[in-house]
Amino acid sequence: MENQKEPGGILKENQDDKPGIINEIPEIKIFGKGEGGDDGNESRQIRRSLFMAIVAIAVICIAVGIYKAWDAFRDFDETIMEEKDKQFYSLISSEDINIENALNSFCREADTFFARNRLEELRSEWAESGRKDSSGLKKYIESNTMLANPLYADMLITDGEKILVSASGNKGYSFRTEADGRGLRICSDEEGRYYMAYEAEGKGGIRYEALLSLEQLYINALGGSPARGVMLMDSTSALVIRQRADQIEITSPADEHDEGTDKLISFMTDCQGSQESHGMSFELEGPDGNPYTARMIVQPSGKTTNGEFAIGIAADFDEALKPSRNAAEKILVYGGMGVAGVIVLLFMLLIMRRANTASANELEILRKKNNAMAELNQNMQALAHHQRLETIGTMTASIAHDFNNLLTPIMGYSMMAAEMLPDDQAEIQDYMMEVYNASVKAKDIVQRLADLSKKGKEESFRDLDPVEIIRSSLKVTLPAKPKNVEVRGRFSSGHAKIRGDQTQVSQLVINIVLNAYDAMREAGGTLTVSTRIEDGWVAMRFKDTGTGMDAETLSRIFDPFYTTKESGKGTGLGLAIVHQICDTHGGKVYVDSEPGVGTEFRINFPMIEDDEDFRKGTTKVIRADEIRERLDQQTEY
Repeated sequence: MENQKEPGGILKENQDDKPGIINEIPEIKIFGKGEGGDDGNESRQIRRSLFMAIVAIAVICIAVGIYKAWDAFRDFDETIMEEKDKQFYSLISSEDINIENALNSFCREADTFFARNRLEELRSEWAESGRKDSSGLKKYIESNTMLANPLYADMLITDGEKILVSASGNKGYSFRTEADGRGLRICSDEEGRYYMAYEAEGKGGIRYEALLSLEQLYINALGGSPARGVMLMDSTSALVIRQRADQIEITSPADEHDEGTDKLISFMTDCQGSQESHGMSFELEGPDGNPYTARMIVQPSGKTTNGEFAIGIAADFDEALKPSRNAAEKILVYGGMGVAGVIVLLFMLLIMRRANTASANELEILRKKNNAMAELNQNMQALAHHQRLETIGTMTASIAHDFNNLLTPIMGYSMMAAEMLPDDQAEIQDYMMEVYNASVKAKDIVQRLADLSKKGKEESFRDLDPVEIIRSSLKVTLPAKPKNVEVRGRFSSGHAKIRGDQTQVSQLVINIVLNAYDAMREAGGTLTVSTRIEDGWVAMRFKDTGTGMDAETLSRIFDPFYTTKESGKGTGLGLAIVHQICDTHGGKVYVDSEPGVGTEFRINFPMIEDDEDFRKGTTKVIRADEIRERLDQQTEY
């Protein structure tokens, strides 16, 4: 960038116009005594008038600027509120599906047991005895197939409201509501514990009742985390279920609560009455006595999939607004300092007699102020980027949680089905074990997805051989390797070890290798994988001769969900996971890439053994045909 002298002695930067950057300062000529008038009085009057005009303009600009800044941040607060509400509705939808799945699963299991021929035989015998001897029937329902279900609490046989037989022997249950169209109703025992009973009509004028624990339903379906602030209310508005500290609390809306809880419950009751989804902000008092703003979103039972419970989520809204408010304060403070500096500069220009020299000096100072404002703008952009990454982490954790909930019944039912099969059905048992094993692998993959939003646990770290990890990972990725791609290995790290989680480090290698295969899939090429020791680090290098990346793509490759692949062929999580794993293990990742030449990833992990024998190492070249030969001879590469 060059500075060129303009007529009148004012310096002008040769640059594009940018917001917040002053490109040109008009020349201001200061009249001295006897200049521009007949006497000194006239020149002083002109200077005074000019000074007052500049001060008035500055004051007006400051007032308008402050007002507009606050107005803009009010709009920003509203935008954040709308985004938070969308996140809450998304979480409510997820929790709703979890509750629906749990209820459906429970009802299906109950129907399966109630339809058993043996149960009907025992009921008939009991009926023929004049309902006097229920020991056989009681013993049978005591060992019912629902015992393995974590929601199961008890099983009853009733006639109207009278309990005839109980699997647990407890007949002190009271039914609080009538059964709905699904056959569910609320009941409680003598100790004040609440249950949901699934009712099915049996022969001989009796009814079967399978009781599920509402406390366990909350824990299983919603995760049991107090920090999430999830509250349930049954469709009749008779019960409120929420978590306080380490226990699930089930109360009536009419019971006595603290002032903040009463506000939230009252809002849920109103939403239930109108059967409309709403959001509202509340001024509450925290445990430390300090007031804060809470935001609550409620989905009434009539608009939920499960149809049995209204779902409300409440969170501290001040925490969401804190970054924007802090940024607003900083902008106002630093902006005020910048405006004050400009006013001081203009004042100095007005009182200095040598206009040209003063203008040049003040312009240099003004450029420095502009650079500071530009740096502040960059910091604001970095802050906004950080907030986007936080949102992605939250959504990722929520999605991983939902998939885990879906996989759990698949694993459980496959094992139950395998155990229930007779011994002569070995082939079907093998099929069910394949379903179970696939579910376990899927659960592991979902766990890796969740690793994007949390740090690794050091208790799972152990000493690892990086060469063995690379070999086993290449073996895993071999089926995905294009035929026109050659893999070479040069391992010069000897027996040096690193400390870390074997699954995560393997995932890192697999992700980089698969990306390299994709980059060379069309034109083919060579992937060179090597290790060596560099100043106390074990360095892994992955160099391919693929398509490479330009500077813009290279700057975003570690952003979650950013991908250059076609829709459906990439999630954009692979390199984000690589970056997260490196950070968790105290490592470093470097990338060099050039379009049309290829890409090289360099991963450095701290070496945990500082032995001269480890530093000597040996070099070994492994080609693709040797990899295939070893796969035929051994189970591990």
